[in-house]
Amino acid sequence: MKKTVRKNEQRNEELLEQAKKIMEKEGAKGWNLTKKTLLKQETRSSQIKEALNYIVQSPDFFRPGLAAICSEAVGGTLEVTVPSSASLIMLGKAIGIHDDIVDNLKKRKERQTLFGKFGKEIALIISDILMFKGFTLLRKNSEIGISQKTEVKILETIDEFWFEQAEGETFELASRRQTTTTTQECLAKIKMRASELETVARIGGILGGGLENEIEASGKYGRLLGTAAILRDELVDMLEFDALKHRIKCESLPLPMIYALQNHNARTKISQIISKKQFSNQDMLAISKITDHAGGIGYVADYITKTVQETYSHIKTFTSKRRELQVIANALLVHPSDWKQTMESM
Repeated sequence: MKKTVRKNEQRNEELLEQAKKIMEKEGAKGWNLTKKTLLKQETRSSQIKEALNYIVQSPDFFRPGLAAICSEAVGGTLEVTVPSSASLIMLGKAIGIHDDIVDNLKKRKERQTLFGKFGKEIALIISDILMFKGFTLLRKNSEIGISQKTEVKILETIDEFWFEQAEGETFELASRRQTTTTTQECLAKIKMRASELETVARIGGILGGGLENEIEASGKYGRLLGTAAILRDELVDMLEFDALKHRIKCESLPLPMIYALQNHNARTKISQIISKKQFSNQDMLAISKITDHAGGIGYVADYITKTVQETYSHIKTFTSKRRELQVIANALLVHPSDWKQTMESM
């Protein structure tokens, strides 16, 4: 049994490292354009300068990497995606700042959010800057020979699919601190929020000159990848106590907890804990163990597996980059040993 656990852990680490290297290689040019654009901005405001410098300390290879791979998968090149990738990074970061303010999230994975470090007012100003710079960066597409027709398709894609993410966020707001949200409702809003990665992947297929079925496959792959990534975060939040405390106090409850709350015994125990004014780490550990015992963590892990496996049929559409696309999806898989051992060590 222990040998199996170690093999799974080693395999997971190898997949994550492979996925990271793929994204860094494919997304470097898109990220470098973003970084260059922000750092060369002249400003008389020391606060704006400091905030822009803070943003570029946290690289984003994922969005440009996904767009580049989807372009190459349909016969295009990495280079044609660079301006649009940089634009998508800025738009994504702008929306992320808004989300942090709405969720009152001042720290993520031991690093202060822009909102946490500079306050709401400066964060909103920087978000505005990222938003208009993101859209103006799209003009560089014409400089590299992207047709006006393709540029229109890119804007239409951003408008259609990214709007759905905003809709998903409104449902997220409505479910804050709600213990009556159903598993199906939670999954529905997660899939809506995953529309951002569908936007990125679909634009990659468009820029690569893909056929209609290839562009559709790119978009569906992106949506599934986004769904699996959000589900993985939902599961990880059950094991990171500061994140779990914040979810309970200020946000919607993680999907594993929502699943467990459908069980009467688990609901009674969890409700007693979350009714407290203050939570300890022991409280969070108890919630995680109750949730696991009720099958909540296993349910989400299984749903991630199902979602990742669904990407395979879309990957088959492409003639190139199949291995890379599969590695990226497989890196999101979570095995029972992953969370069991984590909880045992707490």
